[in-house]
Amino acid sequence: MPKYTFSVRDRSGKNITGTVTMDSREQLVERLRDQGYFVNRISEIKEGGLYERLDKALQQMTPIKLKDLSIFARLLSTMINAGLPILRSLRIIVKQTENPHLAEVLQDVAKMVEEGYSLSYAMGQNPKVFDSLIVSLIKSGEESGSLDIVLDRIAHDMEREMEIRQNVQAGIRYPVIILTAAFIIVSLIMWLVVPQFVEIFRSMNAEMPAPTRVLIRISDVFRHGMPFLIAAVFIFIVVSRYASNFPAWNRFLDAVRLRLPVFGFLLRRIALSRFARTFAILLKSGVPIIKSLTVVEDTVGNAIIANAVSKAKTSIKEGERISYPLEETGEFPPMVIDMIAVGEETGALDDMLQKISDFYDREVDYTIDAFTTMIEPVLITVLGVIVGYIVISLYLPLFSAIQNMTESQTSH
Repeated sequence: MPKYTFSVRDRSGKNITGTVTMDSREQLVERLRDQGYFVNRISEIKEGGLYERLDKALQQMTPIKLKDLSIFARLLSTMINAGLPILRSLRIIVKQTENPHLAEVLQDVAKMVEEGYSLSYAMGQNPKVFDSLIVSLIKSGEESGSLDIVLDRIAHDMEREMEIRQNVQAGIRYPVIILTAAFIIVSLIMWLVVPQFVEIFRSMNAEMPAPTRVLIRISDVFRHGMPFLIAAVFIFIVVSRYASNFPAWNRFLDAVRLRLPVFGFLLRRIALSRFARTFAILLKSGVPIIKSLTVVEDTVGNAIIANAVSKAKTSIKEGERISYPLEETGEFPPMVIDMIAVGEETGALDDMLQKISDFYDREVDYTIDAFTTMIEPVLITVLGVIVGYIVISLYLPLFSAIQNMTESQTSH
C-alpha cells in the first residue's frame, strides 16, 4: 500500500503536515476534504527512497515530550468513554497528533491492534515511548473493563509530573542564568582585562600587593588552563553517558545527588513523591502489589530509592507487610513508613500513598519557593564580593604607583 506525505490547511488557516498510508492519491484527497481540510500538497513516498529515509529519520529525531503523551492519554480516554472503538480512536488521534514521531508510533500501535493484539501489548513494543508504568496500567484497565478511567488517571499523573518539573525548572532557571552570565563576564575579565592591567603595572614599576598577585595568578589559570578545563568537562560528559548503562554508576551518582545541600533535600522529596504517586495509581487500577513494586522500581527515577524498593520487594514476596521491609532499607522517612503501616491496617493503602504524594508535592513547592527567595540575596552578595575584589586588586597597584610618583616629584 503506497505511503503519502501531505500538507493541508484547516478552517482557521493553520498548516498541518503528515504522513499516511492510503490505497490511492484520490482516496487520500477525498478523505482530507471530508474532514474539512484544504489540500495544499500531496506527494507519494517511494518505498526505500531517499525522501522516505530522511522523513523517517527526522520523525524519529523529534522528541516525544510528557505533554504529548498526556494529551494522547486524555484524548483516548475521552473517545473510549464516548463509546468509540479503540482502533478508530487511535486513527483519529494519529491525524490530530502534531508530533510526527508520536504519530508514527501510534500508527504502528493501531496496525497491531487491527491485527488482533491488545492495546497494552502493542504499546509495550515501544518501550522508549511507553514505559512499564503506562503498559501495566493499560493492561489492568483492559482486564477490568475500565480503560477510560485508567487512561484518565495516566493523564492526570503526567500533568502533575509536568507541573512539578515546571516548578523545579522555574526555581533553578534564575540562578543558572545569573551564574552563567557572571562566569562569562568574569572569564572575559580574567582573559582580556587583567593581562592589560598587568602590562600597565609593569611599565610603571608598580608594587604588586598580595590581592593583586592572587588575581594575576587566577588570570593565568584561566588563560592557560581553560582549554584543559573544557576538555575535562567534555570527557566527563562522554564518560558519564557511557557509564549510565551500568547500575553501579547510577547508584553512585544518585547517592551523591541526594547528599547535595538543598538540591539533595529537593531530589529526595521528588523521588518519594513519585514513588508514592506511582504506587498509588497502580494499586487503584488493580495491579497486584508485587507487580506494582516492580513497575515502581523501574519508573521511580532514582537508583537509590529503586534499589530500596527492590530489597523490600524480596521480603514482601515472603509474606511480610510492606512497611517493615521499606523501613529496614533506611531510605524512607518515619512518616512514610507510619502512613503506609496505617494504610495496610485500614485497607486504604492507595489512599494513604496518595496523601504521601500530595504531602511531598507541597514540600517540593515550599522548598523551591524558599530556595528562590534565599538565592537572590546570596547571589547578589557573592557577585558583589567577587566584583569588589577584582576592582580593589586592580586599583591597589595604581595607588601605589601614584604615591611613588608623588614622592619622587616632591623629593626633586
